[in-house]
Amino acid sequence: MMQSASVNQVNSNQAVALFWQTSSRGWFYRLWARLTRRATRLLDLDDTMQCNQVQNSTYAGLKAVCIACIKGTLGKSDVFDAAFHPVKESSRSRWLGIALENLRGRVLPPVDLVDVDGTYYVRDGHHRISVASSLGQAYIEAEITKMTLTPSNHCIR
Repeated sequence: MMQSASVNQVNSNQAVALFWQTSSRGWFYRLWARLTRRATRLLDLDDTMQCNQVQNSTYAGLKAVCIACIKGTLGKSDVFDAAFHPVKESSRSRWLGIALENLRGRVLPPVDLVDVDGTYYVRDGHHRISVASSLGQAYIEAEITKMTLTPSNHCIR
């Protein structure tokens, strides 16, 4: 029992160190992106849909998706940057919980992504993607919904 407690403490310390390392990398990532005039925020599906209508939406199944190919979000563009580094301190508790589960070897459920013309948007699983990326994973299991959009006639650009 004592050994289990010390293993949990090590995992907890690893998770905290990983969070601060990831947050620091995010700060430098956003600074460099600003200096080189690149986007720092995830694309927002709500913004994409303002001038488009859903023509078709179908479940495309479960597959491994390259984390670097996930470029957008549904409603959390202010919580993670474009490389899924946490931006807000308020996400730390959830992030640490996901990291602990991952470090303990627990299998986490797949994330939920929307594929719009080859651009992946996260519907659910932002923290899981962030932790996986921080741990060096290149791919993550995802439930995919394929969405086809058509331009809306009533949109003013």
